[in-house]
Amino acid sequence: MSTPSPAWLAAARTQFVTHFGAAPTRFAFAPGRVNLIGEHVDYHQGFVLPAAISQGIRALARPRPDTLVTLRSATFNATHTFDLAAPFAATSGWARRAEGIIRTVLADAPSPRGLDLFADADLPVGGGLSSSAASMAALGALAADLNDLPLAPTPFALTLQAAEHRFAGVNCGLMDQLAVLQGRANHALLIDCRDLSLRPVPIPPTWALVVLDSAIRHDLATSEYNRRQQECAAVLALLRARRPAVQSLRDATDADLDAVAPTADPVGLRRCRHVLAENRRVHEAVAALAAQDAPTVGRLFAASHVSLRDDYQVSCPELDALAEAAWQAPGCIGARMTGGGFGGSTVNLVQASEVRPFLTFVAREYKLQTGRDARVLVTRASDGLTRGEVP
Repeated sequence: MSTPSPAWLAAARTQFVTHFGAAPTRFAFAPGRVNLIGEHVDYHQGFVLPAAISQGIRALARPRPDTLVTLRSATFNATHTFDLAAPFAATSGWARRAEGIIRTVLADAPSPRGLDLFADADLPVGGGLSSSAASMAALGALAADLNDLPLAPTPFALTLQAAEHRFAGVNCGLMDQLAVLQGRANHALLIDCRDLSLRPVPIPPTWALVVLDSAIRHDLATSEYNRRQQECAAVLALLRARRPAVQSLRDATDADLDAVAPTADPVGLRRCRHVLAENRRVHEAVAALAAQDAPTVGRLFAASHVSLRDDYQVSCPELDALAEAAWQAPGCIGARMTGGGFGGSTVNLVQASEVRPFLTFVAREYKLQTGRDARVLVTRASDGLTRGEVP
């Protein structure tokens, strides 16, 4: 089991003692995730190919003798305190998500104990890298550990997903939670979002993983995310009325969509066509990674981005500018938007020997196109949630 870096641990321990007056006893690290391909298909029981990354949410904790929970967030420079024996206290934002997952994890504890928590991150918040899922995973794991509750990965992932639905208002699939909990170093994870099976897929060792954050955050992301599900659900109802074996878009074919096209909403139909094509692209990408076939990976990434831009309509001009610049940059293997969209980040596979000229080219072009500076995250595929005693 990995432990926090000595430098971070020393600094965080000092802050913990300053704030709480005693030393922490447990740590947890939950990585962010970047999705290589398979976007907006997890909640349609499709296939996705995410990787946990080396940046994430780091937290320290100690148990309390009462039922109070005090959380200090260095990221938000704020403190939230609540009593497990009292009604829900938080009303919005990071505090609501934090309180929500802690209460959810401890709901079945016969005599839940409170805890003091300190958390920070080297992961951009709102950048499409699952900072919310990672934060909930780290805090929920510490709450469970300090109350001697077992945490099996798949049930915990389902708990995290339910908390995301309830406390963040995002009707997400299970990709983020599974990747955050079960990531594997130097691998992506092929996830079947119907049966939740996982298969590690090696990333070629000479390919670097680069995330470019557009620095754009759009408030409409949550509402539009949920709207896309509603648009697809309307078409799915037509598909099921015609062919009951279609339980989700995972089961539909292009011929099925053609058959309902005369009565389906054309916007919803475009959304569904993205889902079907994206599922195919995931399987093609797995084969291309195994063969280290850079041209095919590049073609698939570009097709995914164009489909997300034109059919699912979750991109934005800044993400388009980043992807288009990357496609022309030296060393680029593949580039596309990643995450929910409407801002956030692109994922880029780059020849490791060409990372510097790649970044120089994309940064210059992005600045020319948008007047903005992209935030750079050179990362690697990493293990999922780790936790243990503070050394």
